[in-house]
This record gives sequence, C-alpha cells and structure tokens, in this order.
Amino acid sequence: MAITPNQIVSSLRGAGVAQGDPLVVHSALRSVGTVEGGAEALIEALIETIGPEGMLAMPAFNYTRPVPAPHFDPLTTPGATGALTELFRRRPGTLRSLHPAHSVCAFGKHAAEYLVGHERHGSFGIDSPLDRIAKAGGWILLVGVTQTANSIIHVGESHARVRKFWWNDGEPPQVRTKMPDGSMAELPLDCSSSCSAAFNAVEGPMRDQGLIRDLHVGNAISYLMRGSDAIATVVDMIRQRPDVLFCTRHDCRPCRLGRIAVLENV
Repeated sequence: MAITPNQIVSSLRGAGVAQGDPLVVHSALRSVGTVEGGAEALIEALIETIGPEGMLAMPAFNYTRPVPAPHFDPLTTPGATGALTELFRRRPGTLRSLHPAHSVCAFGKHAAEYLVGHERHGSFGIDSPLDRIAKAGGWILLVGVTQTANSIIHVGESHARVRKFWWNDGEPPQVRTKMPDGSMAELPLDCSSSCSAAFNAVEGPMRDQGLIRDLHVGNAISYLMRGSDAIATVVDMIRQRPDVLFCTRHDCRPCRLGRIAVLENV
C-alpha cells in the first residue's frame, strides 16, 4: 500500500518536528517505499511539516575523489548523495552552497543565510552550514540510514579540534568553481577528520541520554535528533577517548594518521 504525504507529515510532527524548524535530511529513498505522488511528494511533505517559516536542507556532496571536472558548477553539477537529494537540488527555489566537494542544498526561510560563505568555513567546519543549522536548534533526520551518514558528527569533530589529514601526500587541490556571477574561481578542497565508518559509536551515548527519537518515514526506520545534541555528544566522546571515531582500516589515511596523532599527542 502506498504511503500518503499526510502520513509522513503526521509521523514527523509526532516525533517533535514543528513549523518553523530547520531540518537536515540524510536519506536512502528506496527504504521509504512507495509514496503517493512519488519522491516529489515526499519532499513536499517534508516542507509542509516545517511550514513557510522553516528551512529544509540536504547534502549535495560530490566528495573529493575525483573532484568535479572540468569545474564545479553549483547550478548544474550533480550531487552524489542519493536520489532524493538530487531531486531536491533541482527543485525550483532550492539554493546550493559553493563548497566544491561538500555542498549543502537548502529551501525555505533564511536558506541563503545558512549557506553563504560555506567555501570559506570548510566542509564541516565551525560556522559551516550544518554548524549554523545546529546552532539554530535544527533537527537531523536519518531516513533509512545510520549514523555513518550523519555529517553533523564531522562538525562535532571540528568543535573538538580533531586534526585533519588529506587522503594523499601534499596539500588538498584547488577546484575550479563557477561563481554566482559567472566568473571562475579556484577554491580549496578540505577534508573531514575521519571517514565516518566508525560513526555508529555515537548511537549508544546519545540513546543513553535520550537524545534520539525513533520514527518511521513511510517504511523507513528513521532517527531524529537535534544537531546541537549530536555535536555536544561527539565533543564529549572525543574528550574521553580521542580516537573513538577513527576506523581501523590501514588504507584509510585520515583515520590512520589521525589515530597516530591523538595517541602520540602530536
């Protein structure tokens, strides 16, 4: 049986999302099931939930390997973070930040204010779009995905001042980027502090504090949390055990060198 948009709105509001809220969505569209009106109707249901005073955001990451070629154009370069995000990116009225590897798309009131200057604050740095959304009391909604997809955890790493290591020797490259006025600029890439493979470690501490709300979005098992709560939990976890969010794969250079750095205190 198809899921109705009203059912999605009811589920989100029942979990605590209110009109006027900022909402970041990470999703696996297939997990939701069949929605009456298709994926477009799912996006409309998310927007209806937060109303005209709210703001909906989704990641539109291209990642860092390979970089977009021949250049990154925020208006036309597809993202690589799933079908729902790509549909949202192309929706009339949706804005996109200028970070050439980890851009964020947003729609709604104050969307431009959340996104502006992303290229100057790092992919998940302090005062990046996700950090601003968290500071504004924004929600993070994981639809059919786990904490490994929760990019706000990278923001927590930035607040914890975790050192970053690029995937290869040398400095991150510059990416040719088309600016809003049509000019071209060379913008630097940056990397996250870890690969995110170990991010499910955040689940237990957040649940112990009652900071995660369980719900269904259609058929998808989903999780709702405040971005600020996730950041605070990450900072506390790293304070207690600095290598807690690093994976153990030897070929993962950021996590391997990050672990060495924190354990040797360099």
